[in-house]
Amino acid sequence: MSAQITKLIAALAESERRRVAKQASMSETIQQIKEQVMNLARRPTTSAPDDTDDESDEDDYVEPTP
Repeated sequence: MSAQITKLIAALAESERRRVAKQASMSETIQQIKEQVMNLARRPTTSAPDDTDDESDEDDYVEPTP
């Protein structure tokens, strides 16, 4: 019985160690994703090209429905 308890305690300790390691890895990944998102948010945006078609701009907009 004592050997079983010792094995269970060791298994529990190993499980906890793995859980902590996985949590640390996930936290690091989340931090990297946050940094990437912030870098994307800081990028200068490119402006849309000028509308060079010969058509009227009237067809670019939809009238609101009554």
